[in-house]
Amino acid sequence: MSFQDRICKAFCAEVSVTPFKGGYGVSTPFQDRQGDMLGYYVLGPDAGGKFRIVDNGLTVALFEGDGATLDSESRLSAFNEILGSYGAVFAEEDGEIIMGSIIRNDLERKSLDFMAMLLRLQDMYLLTHDRTKNTFLEDVENRLNSLAIEGLTVESGVPVSAHLTDVIPDYLLNKADFGRPVALFVVSHNEKIWQAMHLKMLAQYEIRTPLSVVALLHSDKVGTAPLRAKADNRLDAVPKWEGDEMAALGRVLRELDVPPDTLTH
Repeated sequence: MSFQDRICKAFCAEVSVTPFKGGYGVSTPFQDRQGDMLGYYVLGPDAGGKFRIVDNGLTVALFEGDGATLDSESRLSAFNEILGSYGAVFAEEDGEIIMGSIIRNDLERKSLDFMAMLLRLQDMYLLTHDRTKNTFLEDVENRLNSLAIEGLTVESGVPVSAHLTDVIPDYLLNKADFGRPVALFVVSHNEKIWQAMHLKMLAQYEIRTPLSVVALLHSDKVGTAPLRAKADNRLDAVPKWEGDEMAALGRVLRELDVPPDTLTH
């Protein structure tokens, strides 16, 4: 029985195993958080007859790109605990998760272990990402609610105007007699950056109404570098919250011509 037949039998579900020079690519029935099929590679055998299983090198990169970085001690500990329970390691220089030194007779079991590990990592990401997202939103909301600036109003979940209802920002800030509102997006994932740029384009080129659009990023890890560059070039401001909250809030309010010394810690 070929490896493809054995692994398909072991999964008891639909999988795709594609041979290539040096190993196999395995696509599973399970989806990651983006809707793509989870998969991995089986490489080998090496000179000693051993195999290794690796992910596509994007598992951790995608997590960190959405703000679930491994610089948190608790998150790093949970990450290492999951990997350790399956005998895997994270090769930071390559960004790959690796399970190595596997003998041929253990390939099916180790393949199942690797898949189970990837699913547990997805669960860890969702929990930590949701927790980070909720804490971030609460922090920003508390800061906005504590502002005591004459003429400033802060609304949540409302459209910019009756003519701009396609994209609704997290917050709409207005200052009496200023004439240009601020649409504020609190960003912990890529989609919010795209929403912010979409709203800016609608206001600028279709509705032709004065509007500042600000994407407040949780950290400089949110989104890919090319996407952040696009946002920097298209939006009015893209401040980063983590580690410098007051300065980030000040950058938002500068779009309403509020001086920095108005804010207090």
